[in-house]
Amino acid sequence: MKTLYKLEGMTCGHCVMTVEKEFAKVGVSAKADMKTDSVSVESELDASTYQKLKEVLDEEGYSLGNKIES
Repeated sequence: MKTLYKLEGMTCGHCVMTVEKEFAKVGVSAKADMKTDSVSVESELDASTYQKLKEVLDEEGYSLGNKIES
């Protein structure tokens, strides 16, 4: 089941690719959507992966927020 997380800071297609690439680096397939300021993943992120992505994305200028739905 897909899980959706809030993700702020994307403004262009390059941003979307950057976000998806950062998720891929930790083994998570993701689909970012700048129109809805969100990112969709196949299943809920575990706490460790979520924290790691949050820190990396923050350094890139994005803000990974809470789970919206699953």
